[in-house]
Amino acid sequence: MSVMLATRALFVGAVLSLGATVCLSAATAADLMPVKATPVATPWVLDVHGGFDINFQSSRVTGSGLLLYPTSSSLMQPSAGLKLDIYKDPNAFINSFSVYGGIWNESWLDAPPRTRKWTEMDWWGGFTVGFAKYWSLTAEHVEFLFPGGGSVYNYDFTLGFNDSSFWPIAFNPYVTVWYVAKGGPAVPLGEAHGTRFTFGVAPSVTPWKPIPLSFTFPTSITVADSKFWNRNDGTTNFCGVTNNLPCSLSDIGFVTTGIDAKYMLDAFIPKRLGSWYVKAGVHYFHIVNDALLANQTIFGGGTGVVTTFANAKQDIFIFNGGTGFSF
Repeated sequence: MSVMLATRALFVGAVLSLGATVCLSAATAADLMPVKATPVATPWVLDVHGGFDINFQSSRVTGSGLLLYPTSSSLMQPSAGLKLDIYKDPNAFINSFSVYGGIWNESWLDAPPRTRKWTEMDWWGGFTVGFAKYWSLTAEHVEFLFPGGGSVYNYDFTLGFNDSSFWPIAFNPYVTVWYVAKGGPAVPLGEAHGTRFTFGVAPSVTPWKPIPLSFTFPTSITVADSKFWNRNDGTTNFCGVTNNLPCSLSDIGFVTTGIDAKYMLDAFIPKRLGSWYVKAGVHYFHIVNDALLANQTIFGGGTGVVTTFANAKQDIFIFNGGTGFSF
């Protein structure tokens, strides 16, 4: 009986010894295995965004306030762009950095006989820096190219504020500084080189979230030194009832407001093909500056928009609509 007990004791001891050895070996092996390092988060990224848009509208007022076509025209304006997000860090003072570029064309679909249908091509490139959580600064080079020859070089700087965290409706205030560097003037009666300032807001709302329909209300005022609109050198006398009197001088160019509606088509077009939309809108312009009104008699897609200063359009409505996608 004692032999049996001894045998059992030896067997149990061997099993326990073997288990301890296995556990020790496993622990030793685990200690010797290389520890996988936790990936360190980096703010340096390379996110690619872009899009295409085709817009149709009834006329155009340039950013400097020049009415280019009769208000019953038909214009087609395709554009495409690409943006690279390079840096993102919401916890740093510099929150983001992106570079971008794009191209835009305009064609006058119902141009008068012997008038060019393709009227302009623009291209631009620049960068945007996000900082202090709510602010952004954009700087870009913009070049206007014309089929008849010639080009205009411009530089554009915009400081914007994202106030969406403060109010039920974000107003998105901004100020833009636009400098005409070469090939100007921006308007025929203005000085060759000049700077204008635009102060604006662009409130945006989505009234009912289940319906992907949003509305934006862009509103702004554009001002500059009076010479930007009227160089006043004796060659700019196109005002008055006889179209040959000096135009009054003013630092205010024009004010504008409008409404743009955009409906997303995610329910109809798969996201893998981009985020498609349809859009429509109407913009109102009130031309304050007499020199801008006088410009309508001497320039407009190669012909005067109006024949006399008295007939110049001070209040202008422009309708637009189109489609596009982004990714």
